[in-house]
Amino acid sequence: VDSPAAEFVRVELPLSHEIPFLIPDDRDVISVDSRSVLIVEDDRSFASVLKGIAHQKDYSCLVAGNGQCALQLAKKYSPSAILLDVNLPDIDGLKLLSLFKQDLNTRHIPVHVITGRECMGESLAQGAVGFLHKPTDSEEIDNVFAIFDHYLSDRNKRILLIEDNQQYRSSLIKLLENKDVSIIEAATGKEGIKQLKNNDFDCVILDMQLPDVSGEEILRQLSQFKTKPLPPIIINTGKELSEDLFKELNKYTEEIIIKGTESAERLLDEVTLFLHQAESNLPDNQRKTLQMLHDDSVALQGYTVLMVDDDLRNCFALTNLLEGHGLEVIVAENGQVALDRLAQHPQIDLVLMDIMMPVMDGYEAIEKIRAQEQYLNLPIIALTAKAMAEDKRRCLEIGASDYMNKPIDNDRLLSLIKVTLH
Repeated sequence: VDSPAAEFVRVELPLSHEIPFLIPDDRDVISVDSRSVLIVEDDRSFASVLKGIAHQKDYSCLVAGNGQCALQLAKKYSPSAILLDVNLPDIDGLKLLSLFKQDLNTRHIPVHVITGRECMGESLAQGAVGFLHKPTDSEEIDNVFAIFDHYLSDRNKRILLIEDNQQYRSSLIKLLENKDVSIIEAATGKEGIKQLKNNDFDCVILDMQLPDVSGEEILRQLSQFKTKPLPPIIINTGKELSEDLFKELNKYTEEIIIKGTESAERLLDEVTLFLHQAESNLPDNQRKTLQMLHDDSVALQGYTVLMVDDDLRNCFALTNLLEGHGLEVIVAENGQVALDRLAQHPQIDLVLMDIMMPVMDGYEAIEKIRAQEQYLNLPIIALTAKAMAEDKRRCLEIGASDYMNKPIDNDRLLSLIKVTLH
């Protein structure tokens, strides 16, 4: 199935207004207990094809033509599954996937990516359940819904824990176990490989230092499996991956989703992500741990933001918002002052840049910041009242990392800052 892109009129939504339709969907008749899919696709023709197949599979449909509408629909209707195109007119689809997976209310929803961009590894590593490259056909899309059915079934999720230290295995089981999860133990690398050959798992936790087979050798052998897809593998090192080990693991990321984790709490976070477990269904201790990890005031604590805006009311409102979530805020009233502030405060981690300002506008300020080698990788989010696609394109071409229209959606801004900083 492939079709030329339909013309899409980009609309910036004021908060609390109705979410616009790209094509007619089922939002007015959808029920809480119905199985539903959110289709995030800006091509009207292809969105209609996906909707037709979804209805054949007994899924109600929500359709969003851009990332902002997708976020609003997901928040309002809590769909069962999401079909996501990556090339959207406002938010990059991979960033949108990250936003879904950082929000405890949506991170459990299985997301399948269907796009023309080559980004399978990034999509799967961020928690997508599958990836299809356009153009595609109806048989492949049928398989996508079979994957959704698999994840939405009431079956127990299965974890394979490959760890030789019995005491540590016991502590991890205590951390991860709940009524919906079965944990199968393997004390050696050979036993782990045997389990993976003979059984299906939703996630694997791998110790890299086993007595019989090294973690690297296990990954090498698993990368040669051709009979069935492998589950995500979480490398449980208890510390940051060294540069040498990171390079070694990269050899296998075409065949295997590999994530490193530095702590027990982060391990729980990654496991629940790949198992697509709803936070509300977890035991109290696991739920509290995830809430702590995803609390904005914890996630943003210690970072410094330079806010550049000539409107004092905007500065006051955003400063209160950001400081209330643990950020330190430095204010500049125009682009020239922003350059001075950067020189005075090398600890600045991110810039929020208004575009229309006196003395030096945001376009010129971004260009001058990017002209300095030490700021080549400094995140800059452009903020503007203009909603035209060419304004977004110009911001990104001169060096902005991302873009938001005014009036600012506070929740989305916080999520975008969190994604950008992490």
